[in-house]
Amino acid sequence: MINPYALIYLVAHVIPAMIGFVALILYTHLLSAAEYGIYVIGASIAGIVSAVFFAWVRLSVARYQAKSPELDLRLEAIVAYGGTVLVIACLTPVVLFIIRPNIGYGIVAGSLLLSLSFTAFEISQEFRRAQLNSLRYMTISVTRGILGLAFGYAAIEFGGGGLGLLVGIGASFLVVNLLSFQGKATKPFQSLSVSYLKRFVRYGFPFLLGAAAFALHGAIDRLSVAYLLGQSAAGSYGLAADLTRQIATVLASSAASAVFPIAFRNLAQAGVSVTRARLAEGAELLLALIVPVSVWIAISADAVAGTLLGSEFQTSVAALLPLLVLGRMCGAVNQYYLHVSFQLAEKPMLQVVHDSLILVVNIALLFPLTFAFGLPGTAAAVLIAEAIGILIGIGLSRRAFKLPFNAGGMARVLASTLAVAVVTYAVKTVSAGHGFSALLSLGAAGFVAYAGAAMLFDVAGIRTMVASFLRLRRLAAG
Repeated sequence: MINPYALIYLVAHVIPAMIGFVALILYTHLLSAAEYGIYVIGASIAGIVSAVFFAWVRLSVARYQAKSPELDLRLEAIVAYGGTVLVIACLTPVVLFIIRPNIGYGIVAGSLLLSLSFTAFEISQEFRRAQLNSLRYMTISVTRGILGLAFGYAAIEFGGGGLGLLVGIGASFLVVNLLSFQGKATKPFQSLSVSYLKRFVRYGFPFLLGAAAFALHGAIDRLSVAYLLGQSAAGSYGLAADLTRQIATVLASSAASAVFPIAFRNLAQAGVSVTRARLAEGAELLLALIVPVSVWIAISADAVAGTLLGSEFQTSVAALLPLLVLGRMCGAVNQYYLHVSFQLAEKPMLQVVHDSLILVVNIALLFPLTFAFGLPGTAAAVLIAEAIGILIGIGLSRRAFKLPFNAGGMARVLASTLAVAVVTYAVKTVSAGHGFSALLSLGAAGFVAYAGAAMLFDVAGIRTMVASFLRLRRLAAG
């Protein structure tokens, strides 16, 4: 049955994602592809810095804070974060002096601002998720989304271009985190635990290599397009990648936020069998959220791009969306399900191996396919690498915490997704062309088809949950 926390986390991710989706559409009408390419390059650098230097802190908080509601590891997280910031401050001038990158120092500064503020925000949200504080998690996520749109729009309107957008979004994370921290300042910190700080290092540091591989895998396609095909191509590709990654992340992280902190706690308190049962539910919920939406976008890509985006982006993004959305779907399975096996077993080196092998496959395919087919070749390399990564991850998970295979859940989701695909394609054939009416028709048809099929097949326990709710209402009325 659907975890009740999933609904709150879904709202916490869907509303900011909708705001972000509107923002991306707005940016295509305010920025040229080359200007948006500046933002893509800066955000890619920020993603690499965040993953390489700070993933160990976030993952350690998620692992140990979720074990018990009595724990308060905020001070340990602050010490770990502050020490890492000092390391970055010392390394940055040295790296710039040695490498002398062919980008402006303004982009470097904007990237660091975005990386540091985004990471602090994510660590803070990780505490709320681990403590099952879903309502506050939702409130802060929505507030950040609104400020991100406001700051980004203002930065562009004041002539900041792509660099201004980068700084504006970084500032939104910083402001929300400061306001959130001030709101919790009355709660005293527990004394610093050197023991838990050592656990942070021992558990989290091995993830550095995996985080570096994962971050490079997520950014190398954008940076390679910028290097091989130019800044304008990077802008178009980056927009398609942003759209698909945002959709995949919001859906997958909603399921992960609701299920996996409970799985960590169950493993510590209830044992393996209960944990496997929760993971089976989580797998079905993850697939139920991401697979039908991905298939719908792949079928409706030309209508989405032709209706919503600026004219400079429409053709290229329409060609990229089907490949990239399916690639992000496979990537969500890798990141939000298979990775939990390594974290439950506390075998981070297996996650390092997993992420590194995906990166190797991606690099091996990226350059030849990009040279041969241009931007679609880059997107195809991502899809193939992520799909192969699922097979690699399944094999590696057998050496860690053995994940359950929920065949019944997969069958229910695939049957419902087939209904979505058939109905959406039929409506698309009848209502050929672009425009809001055609897009709304496609969206309504896909939603009705999936809602009906999900109720029929009881996907993720939705029919059971609705029946229970109605039964309780009848009892209350009686």
